[in-house]
Amino acid sequence: MIDLEKKIEVSNDRLDEAERLARGILDTQPDNADALNGLGLIYLQQAKWSAAVEMFRSALAGDDARSDFKENLVRGLDLAARDHADRRNFGAAKENLEQALSLDPDNLLALCHLSEVLCRAGQADDALALAENGLGMDIASPLAHDMKGLALQALDRPDEAITSFEDAIALHPAYGPAHNILGNIFAARGEFINSIEQFETAIKLNPEDARIINNLGLVLAGHLNMAEAEATLRRALSVDPDYAEAHFNLSRVLLMQGKYEDGWRENEWRWKCPDFPSTWRDFPYPMWRGESLAGKTILIWSEQGIGDEIMFANPIRDLIDDGATIVMECSERLVPIFIRSFSGLKAVPRHDPPDPAIERAGIDFQTPLASLCTYYRTDRLSFLSDRTSYLRADPTMVAGLKKRYRKLGDGLKVGICWRSGNPIAGADRSAELELWDGVLSAPGRHFINLQYGEVDAEIAAVKDRLGVEIHQDKSVDPLASAEDWFAQVAALDLVISVDNSTIQVSGSQGIPTWTLLSHSPEWRFGLAGEGHDWHPSLRLFRQPSPGDWQSVFARVRGELTHFPHR
Repeated sequence: MIDLEKKIEVSNDRLDEAERLARGILDTQPDNADALNGLGLIYLQQAKWSAAVEMFRSALAGDDARSDFKENLVRGLDLAARDHADRRNFGAAKENLEQALSLDPDNLLALCHLSEVLCRAGQADDALALAENGLGMDIASPLAHDMKGLALQALDRPDEAITSFEDAIALHPAYGPAHNILGNIFAARGEFINSIEQFETAIKLNPEDARIINNLGLVLAGHLNMAEAEATLRRALSVDPDYAEAHFNLSRVLLMQGKYEDGWRENEWRWKCPDFPSTWRDFPYPMWRGESLAGKTILIWSEQGIGDEIMFANPIRDLIDDGATIVMECSERLVPIFIRSFSGLKAVPRHDPPDPAIERAGIDFQTPLASLCTYYRTDRLSFLSDRTSYLRADPTMVAGLKKRYRKLGDGLKVGICWRSGNPIAGADRSAELELWDGVLSAPGRHFINLQYGEVDAEIAAVKDRLGVEIHQDKSVDPLASAEDWFAQVAALDLVISVDNSTIQVSGSQGIPTWTLLSHSPEWRFGLAGEGHDWHPSLRLFRQPSPGDWQSVFARVRGELTHFPHR
């Protein structure tokens, strides 16, 4: 029997030569199990996981009595599963690990990795059951305790999760992953000091783990320590220069500090982030890289949510001034708004397959919408070109709504919005209606509901509690018609809103808007001050400390007293 594995180990720095040797054997002996197994080991070293699995599978089929062949196949399946999971292909990862466990049911490593995959795939109950099985195999396994903690965290049982991670650390104090996850849990609970301590410990144990360093950078940014956050994220990138999430997180830290030129450059990494909430449009046109647009036609396609579409349309007039002909692919609701607002712009709804008008337009370049900022919003002065407002509602609709609202009586017509629908930060950004009592009690004001969704019960509670009527215009549904939405906002004297898409509608039209911000707001609001680069009509009311809405509403109530009547 040829001892190919030994030859491969000896020639580990010469994988090409070893591969030629293995293939030479297989040319004459295609069923040679040792050669198949050896080629699988070479593929493992080359990170060709699927090819390695196939070689090990063939080797084991040729000699199913070889325990080392089975061990190698299980190992290959496990490594292939990790690769699939990193690319968020959880179905393939699950299939690989289930095959590994069918070969070796007592393989604790594969079982724990399957628990992790199920947890990441949103099957936390099944993940917890597997982790418990792992602890039944070995109660002293820090990995099994770690997996149990991950599942409990996903099931929103943070106290139990903390106990599991602490158990893992007690068994193995140098177990970095548990420190890392504890850091994330403490950050989510607002326990920044504990979070930072856990991440720093994890980094000492794993100084070359860019993901942990990135997590520390995020916590520092959430604590508004931007200088340290920037330095930490750059450190993560020094470890892994191609780590897309760290580049993207750095972009937000830079943008929040007003470092726009560097921030937009880093923001281009967003498309390589698995969790980025937009789909790349695969059009066959050259990407625009800042070339002259005089006499050229550029396709701009939307990304992210409708509020982002509105905000990132800020530089479009600059392109028109530079001589560009613009074809805009955007949310269907925004098509008439963009056509009305930008002379000569052709807007089409974003559909799959794309609108045929795009192919007929003679496109010279294409770009995602937010990428315009890379060239047109490189410093604070560049925002002055938006001429205060850049989007326009239907003037006939606005006039009709103003006439209707005048029937409410004399006094300011104030639109209010109190809840954010953001799935991650919505709770922190929202200011429930009970907090508004002092504002809503201000005399000589008529309040108009701008909050989308079902809010009848909340508005009725205000009437019962204060005797104040919040007017609901049932003819306007912002989720169905952007035309109605823009017109309603344009018909008001003032908008008071938390951070949601409403402020983009009002700000883009130059409507006076008071924006109520959590202590750690999004990057687009900057670190301090009452002004807003994107929309000059916005005035920012910031929480002085986390969760302190009382101070915000005390200021708003006082300022509303002095806001001029119309």
